[in-house]
Amino acid sequence: MGRFEKIFNLYRLRRNFLASMLLSPILASNTDTFGPFGCFFPDTFGPFWPPIPTPLGRFDLKMPSWTQTGSSLVVVFFYLLKNKKQQQEAVRGSDDMAHNTIRGLDTIRDTRSLARFGITSIQVRLAQEEALRWESSFSIAGRRYHLQGFADLGRPRGIDTDVITGLEAIFALRGFPEDNTIITSGYELAQSAHMPDNGRTYERIRESLLRYWRTGFLVREGFEQPGAEGRTTYYNETLGFFEKISFWEQGVRSGNVEHTTLSRDKTLRIVLTPEFAESLRSGYIHQLDRALLRQIEQPPARALYRLLSAHRQQDDGTQAELLEVDLGDWREACGIQDTRPSKVLRSLQAAHDELTAQGYLTGVEIAGRGQKTRLTYHFRQQGDPDPALVELLMEADFGLSLPVAQQFAAEYPDRVEKAIQFVEARRQAGNPPVRSPAGLLRRVLEDQERYVLDGAAGSEPKPKREPGEAQTHASPVPDAEWEAEQAARNQALLQAPPAEQWRACRASLKLVLGSHFSAEEWKHFGQACLDGQWAAAALLQEATRAAARLEMQEFVAGLQRALKG
Repeated sequence: MGRFEKIFNLYRLRRNFLASMLLSPILASNTDTFGPFGCFFPDTFGPFWPPIPTPLGRFDLKMPSWTQTGSSLVVVFFYLLKNKKQQQEAVRGSDDMAHNTIRGLDTIRDTRSLARFGITSIQVRLAQEEALRWESSFSIAGRRYHLQGFADLGRPRGIDTDVITGLEAIFALRGFPEDNTIITSGYELAQSAHMPDNGRTYERIRESLLRYWRTGFLVREGFEQPGAEGRTTYYNETLGFFEKISFWEQGVRSGNVEHTTLSRDKTLRIVLTPEFAESLRSGYIHQLDRALLRQIEQPPARALYRLLSAHRQQDDGTQAELLEVDLGDWREACGIQDTRPSKVLRSLQAAHDELTAQGYLTGVEIAGRGQKTRLTYHFRQQGDPDPALVELLMEADFGLSLPVAQQFAAEYPDRVEKAIQFVEARRQAGNPPVRSPAGLLRRVLEDQERYVLDGAAGSEPKPKREPGEAQTHASPVPDAEWEAEQAARNQALLQAPPAEQWRACRASLKLVLGSHFSAEEWKHFGQACLDGQWAAAALLQEATRAAARLEMQEFVAGLQRALKG
């Protein structure tokens, strides 16, 4: 071996040793990415590293060429630095999430345009063939929608709504990154989507992300061509949700089959399409109530809530009090595959019931039959009483009238349930006897200092009093005075002009009769009350008595016959 070769080999030894010292700390902190590699001494010392995948291809670090080995070191070094930077960004994102967490958000910023198209079906299960390619054409609130969907892994459905809204929330928390990239983890996404922390959840998230990644759609808008009779030109645009997903899996091999699932804690990186990201940044959005999303138990009900919210919001930012839709159009918007009206209504019924129970809807009117069926959604307005609380008060059998129950539900929503429990417990105890349950309920609701309801239901509250003052039981006199006051108010309302009666009783009549009338019948009914043909206050009393006697069906049928006559 010549002198030059010895010098050159010593130089290689020194270079490789320094390289190993430089790379070892980086690799030690990247074991979750590259595995627990040992110290690196290429060509001269062992053990050798296996080939490493990089954006430029797979590099074998056992290459004997000095030039190739040096290039490998440079490429791997900068690749690891880049990977390390991404991991640090993910860690910083998790730290930011700890301080500015999803739990701190009251609403989720959702794209109104994509939500309105109903790309995500509200159904949990879809027939495979129909889910791979579909076409929707429908009209809602005077706006026409036409969409062709292509999804080789199946159309997004059911719980996918939770995943996409969870990602939207994280994208907003990250400040809408300019590169449209969300760096997160499976656990953070599960928390954002209100999903449990278990293995099945991460399987479902993986499936959902891949479905959205492989879902594309063609939207079409029609424009009439001036000067051409009956001719319309169409503008078409292909859109999607994700450009790229990078994620880690963990699995268990059983024979020749490996069962994998999304990693809970490792980096999950999602690049949104420019159109999807821009729609979230822009003002063409609607806000979803996170508290309501958490309370809604079933995925179809959450999906229907998102769809209703998107169509309910008008272009000026206000929210409509009601939404009228044809059942056929609504079926397409909801992504329900069965075309039979009875099956469509059955698919919607459970979601309707849950949204009404949660107080988002005050009722759903169904008018017409077959293909001519129409739905009218009535939304709860600011200050409206919770229908569930009103129903609870009426079922308590305390002798409350409907207007009083609505008043209590609107003014004391946080105390109604415990107050009912307290009155029931007092009434069952019977010592002292409860002479007026309605009066006791009123006192419990109104006098928050005397009746502290934080303890167990039925516990005797202790009134606040000065030291030495003897405790006294409330007198039944105020109850009698209050009941007399209510009776006088009702009598005065019966003598009021028709328009004043209608204004005072409209909400109560809507609650009692709204679900029995079509939109057209309700319109005629209201006009009859305004014209004085019917006294709204007297009708409300009759309707309340009919409901108590379980004769509402006959009562409503009589009103409908009178309206037709």
